[in-house]
Amino acid sequence: MNDTVVIIYNGEPVSVPKEVANFLEQDRKREQAEKKRDQRHLSKSEFETVLSCSDCVRRPVEDTVLWNLRLENLRKAVDNLGDQNRDLIELRYGRNLTMEGIGKIYGVSKMAVSKRLKKLHEKLRSSVT
Repeated sequence: MNDTVVIIYNGEPVSVPKEVANFLEQDRKREQAEKKRDQRHLSKSEFETVLSCSDCVRRPVEDTVLWNLRLENLRKAVDNLGDQNRDLIELRYGRNLTMEGIGKIYGVSKMAVSKRLKKLHEKLRSSVT
C-alpha cells in the first residue's frame, strides 16, 4: 500500500511516497509560519536591547519638532543680527560665496571675513542652544 504523489521539485514533477509529500508540506508550512512570526515579533531580549539603546530608537515626530524649534530659534537669532551681519550670512550661506569673494565685496581680507563669520557662529550658537 505504497501510495505515491507527484510534487514539483525544482520545476520538475517528481513521484514520491505520500508520507514524504506530507512531510515536505508540513515543513513548508512550518517555515512560512516562522517567517511570519519573525516579521511580527521581536524576541524579548532584542526588544529590551533596542529600548536600552536610546541612539537606536528613532522618534521621527519628536526629531522633526525639535529640528523645527531649533530652526525657528536660529531664524530669530539671525533676524536679531545687524543688517551687515545678516548680509554677511546671506552672502556666505545663501549665495555660497567664498570668504575671498565676500572680502572683495566688503574690501577686506579673507582673514577678516573668516574672523567675522567665526564671531557670528559663536553668537548664533549661544543664542540657539
